[in-house]
Amino acid sequence: MADVFVAETSPLLNDLRRAVQELRVLLAELLSYASTAAAQLATRLATRLDPRVVNVATQVAALLDRVPVRSLVRVAGSSARRLANMRPTINTAGLRPSVARAVHVPRVAPAPRMLSLPTGATVRSIARRLRPGRWAFRTTAIGIIALAVGNPSLRDAMVEEISWTRSVLETVQMPTVELPTIELPTIELPTIEIPAFEMPTIQFPTAQSAAPKLVPAGFELPPLNAYRATFETQASYPTVPPNGTVEWVVALRNTGSAGWYRGVAGAQAALALTDGTEAAVQTTAYVAPGQVGWFIVRFRAPAGPGAHAVALFPRIDGHGELPNLGIYTLVTVR
Repeated sequence: MADVFVAETSPLLNDLRRAVQELRVLLAELLSYASTAAAQLATRLATRLDPRVVNVATQVAALLDRVPVRSLVRVAGSSARRLANMRPTINTAGLRPSVARAVHVPRVAPAPRMLSLPTGATVRSIARRLRPGRWAFRTTAIGIIALAVGNPSLRDAMVEEISWTRSVLETVQMPTVELPTIELPTIELPTIEIPAFEMPTIQFPTAQSAAPKLVPAGFELPPLNAYRATFETQASYPTVPPNGTVEWVVALRNTGSAGWYRGVAGAQAALALTDGTEAAVQTTAYVAPGQVGWFIVRFRAPAGPGAHAVALFPRIDGHGELPNLGIYTLVTVR
């Protein structure tokens, strides 16, 4: 209960503290304004009124610096009454009885106006800052709490009510929800048998199978010495695994007087191994004298690892062998 009381009264005390500080600042500004006005009034009266009036105004300005507002008003009223009751005095020393002189009544300045305090704006500012609605609510709440705490019967009733509510909450039991068991059907997937595929054995064509079948020439064949060839160029030496197929390219230039015809017996240019097995034939259908013919050499590599030199010999299929040109390939088996 004490914590609730402190929590409710703390904002109220803070609002009151700010209001008191603002009132102090306002009163200080009013006193400064009044002191300045009195000093200005004394300065203006010094050139127009009697020295006694100036003395009174100076005393009023001095009092304003050290008296509160209530004393300030009282002193200002007394000074105004004294100024209103003053009468001029005539100096008769040295005057002749037979001569009448005009008496000029000095002008008496009206009593200084009382300073008006902006009470309406001040009251409205204080009311706006204090927030009467909040004050009323908090005051009512604090009064109810204080009444409940100070009255033993109300305090016991509140404790009993809280205890009853707690017991009710403790006795409430949440119902147990049982979820039904869902049995999923068993799905049996059919067994898929993948048929065994047998990969066909790929055999690289040998020189004999790659060579086209020879057909008889439809023209008169020239003698064998009409066919000549020279070495032109070759590819780099191959590297193959043991018993692998070697593919190598070599080019020969036709330096004879007769052309080379692919697939024609007695006119087709070819390259053969040492044992006479044909390793390559011309790739183009016709190689005229002076032209270059290309040959793709294919044969099986040796089984032993290392470098093996394989010689190739030119010939005209169905006619005879040509002079040896010293052509060979260096096969590296790894």
